[in-house]
Amino acid sequence: MRPPERWPLHPAPAATESLSSWLRRTASSYGMYSYELLEHGLGHRELSDAELDLNPPLHLLDELAKRTGLDHHRVRAMTMAGWVPWLFDSLAPAPDTYETYVHQLSVLLPPARRQIYTPRKWLPWLPETGVLRGCRECLESGPTLLLFWQLPLMASCPVHRRRLETYEGHPADYILWATPAHDQRELPESLIVLDRRTWQAITRGSVDLPRYAVHSGVWFRLLRTLLDELTTAQGRYGRQLEDVRRVWDNCGHPFRAGLHSWQPFEALHWTRQQQLLEAAAAAMEMIEDGSLTARGTSAHLLRPEPDTPISDGTPPGSLTGAAGVQKRPTLDELWNQATATLDACIAAAKKDPVVAKHLFDFARYGCRSEESVRGLRDAFAELQIPLDFLSQTENQ
Repeated sequence: MRPPERWPLHPAPAATESLSSWLRRTASSYGMYSYELLEHGLGHRELSDAELDLNPPLHLLDELAKRTGLDHHRVRAMTMAGWVPWLFDSLAPAPDTYETYVHQLSVLLPPARRQIYTPRKWLPWLPETGVLRGCRECLESGPTLLLFWQLPLMASCPVHRRRLETYEGHPADYILWATPAHDQRELPESLIVLDRRTWQAITRGSVDLPRYAVHSGVWFRLLRTLLDELTTAQGRYGRQLEDVRRVWDNCGHPFRAGLHSWQPFEALHWTRQQQLLEAAAAAMEMIEDGSLTARGTSAHLLRPEPDTPISDGTPPGSLTGAAGVQKRPTLDELWNQATATLDACIAAAKKDPVVAKHLFDFARYGCRSEESVRGLRDAFAELQIPLDFLSQTENQ
């Protein structure tokens, strides 16, 4: 007898559910295990949960789409392969993968400050050892396992504001949590904001940042870049060392999460990965509120849009008297306006490399020799405008 092409029972997949979890729930509708459904219903053997969730055969996905009526792209989105190129450039490791993914952007440090590592067989976000983790409240309501719980992308559940915890077992057969329910550390507000943005990237395809919304692919790479900068060797920080130390002091964890030698984020234990995610959250919060100077080329994405004054309609260079009659500003008034404008430009130049470059170009207009240009650079240094800003923008 030929089996029916369409399975009569097939629960709808939850948002961001993994393929192995959905197959397990579908098989339970027939009183079967998922490996039995794969073998007897689809003719596939020896496919582990990890293989199903990473990059299963395309013909298996096609068959699942036909048997359940789901769109092929919806089935593929339950696997890591379905997130190429947004989360991964490729699932095939290459020698320059780390440099391409992690060093396209920069946040805390200028690009020249960072050392480029080339770990072998590296892929972004995929941990070297599998860890079972999830939200206790989510799993109490049902055995649905999310695909992104397998990756160290988030430290908390954005829905329930609980830390993701490690466990042993097979929901819903049994589950043994690694820590008691009452033994959870408090979630910092900065980490809640960070994980909410990552959840936006996963579920919406874009992330709302202070300056403007960015594509999810930019967000994943921006976050991975910041994690790399926070584990950079101490000697590479230069004069920003104290700023980076303040980030770690702010989140209450050891400097560089206690690392003595560099390792890629994906190779670290989940405890250290959580500490790094909290440090990244603290750094973003400090950049946004202006208490941390970030000199990377992408740091402006985390800073609010500068206030732009809106004209009241008064013609430039004129003032209105008590009788409504326009009068010419005095020399003192013009000088005060010029001084206030210059002070505002200097304050902005200390934080924004673009403003620093414009101010430098304006001031250099009257310089007729190399000596006068060097004197101008010395003046910028005395005003505490980072000279790195000028070198970053000179070739742009």
